Amino acid sequence: MSTALVLGGGLAGFLAAAALAPHARQVTVIERGNLPGGPEPRREVPQGHFGHILLGGGADALDSLLPGTVDALRAAGAHHRQIPSGLLMCLGPGWLPDHDSTTYLIACSRHLLDHVVRERLSGLAVAVRTRTSVLGLLGGAGRVDGVLVENPDGTRETLPADLVVDATGRHSRTPEWLRTLGSEEVREETVDAGLAYAARLFDAPGGNDGFPVVSIVPVPGRRAPGRGATVIPIEGGRWVVTLSGTRGGEPSRSEAGFDAFLGSLDHPVVRGLVRAARPIGPIRTCRSTLNRRRFYEDGGPAGLTAVGDAVAALNPVYGHGMTVAAQCAAAMRAVLRSEGLHPDVGASIQRRVAQVVDTPWSMAKEQDRGFPGAKSNGLSANGPMDRLARWYGDRLARAALTDPAVSAAYFDVFALTAPAARLAAPAVAFAALRPCRRRPPTAAEAIGRHRRVVELAGPL
Repeated sequence: MSTALVLGGGLAGFLAAAALAPHARQVTVIERGNLPGGPEPRREVPQGHFGHILLGGGADALDSLLPGTVDALRAAGAHHRQIPSGLLMCLGPGWLPDHDSTTYLIACSRHLLDHVVRERLSGLAVAVRTRTSVLGLLGGAGRVDGVLVENPDGTRETLPADLVVDATGRHSRTPEWLRTLGSEEVREETVDAGLAYAARLFDAPGGNDGFPVVSIVPVPGRRAPGRGATVIPIEGGRWVVTLSGTRGGEPSRSEAGFDAFLGSLDHPVVRGLVRAARPIGPIRTCRSTLNRRRFYEDGGPAGLTAVGDAVAALNPVYGHGMTVAAQCAAAMRAVLRSEGLHPDVGASIQRRVAQVVDTPWSMAKEQDRGFPGAKSNGLSANGPMDRLARWYGDRLARAALTDPAVSAAYFDVFALTAPAARLAAPAVAFAALRPCRRRPPTAAEAIGRHRRVVELAGPL
């Protein structure tokens, strides 16, 4: 059997290791930081302080890789919410209606999710080397055969491998390391709406039983900065409240600025909830939200593949990052089951990973291109096909507020449980394009479905 190295001890890395373990003589995860013994913050995962959701497509993939993990998460305090019944959302055109659906999400802290995954992985033959930094790739332009690392004591060591998996996230240095080996430049596309975050942890008054995920979605196309907010119930009777604003409308770290931003949203429901709760931590900010897609499937050396944010770093406001990481690992497992583990399998894995990331990448870049001041790396966002895609996307979003069939398709694709082609199916397209004969729920009607929100937010 072959050996594999996984670079990065985050969610993408450990799930990749779970996919590799049945097919390798040895799988080793290389992590530059420490790994806590419990669901605790890590300096290497600063985004862990912000709101996270695992969408249905990701939860299904996670459970297929490590059976029983979703049940273990729920036992540890994670919340299962149906979409749309457990989601109070303002999409811009209006408020999301309620209807029966099998689509769902899991809400918990990133710290808890990572901890439970590490625990479930402990039964597999996976070695973990912490406080170990990867300095570069070994091999040549046609083949990667290992990595150079620096150990905790400062010594350097070469680690051979039949397959190296880059799971180091949005700040991956693989393109730089490949240039050093003489490989061709990795094609890359970027779209940056300049979105910034501010998040704070709160005690949820009376706990989270029956409390939905609340979301005011930033709206593109208004010639004004997009502003949004989410309230995500997590374990321990707490909320993570995250504010998000695009270039020119960024939230502030100050108490007064946090409250003023809440007052600028399309509806005061989140501000009402925050005023009913007790803050239990500082306001934290983040500006690392650039969308970046690296097209490793175009070609590259054997013995290397990349997954998760190292391939497609997505604006976190869309909540796809963890789901994509899980689905990348599931795609890797499918290829390994078919071909086995050998140096040339990396190309097959990369093609399957590209299929996984294509839909969330397209959704994120088209949405973010609609905000004022959005920047991309020289690629036009105003061609006829771009304008048509945005127009049709707006029609879909509006139809999803009044037509249960369109809503089901819209959120199945959003949750990555269905391919994007479902949104172009004749029945969905017809419903999206025909004149709307029904009105979407009013804010009062949508909020009124959620007794706990009405109790806490008060008259709005």
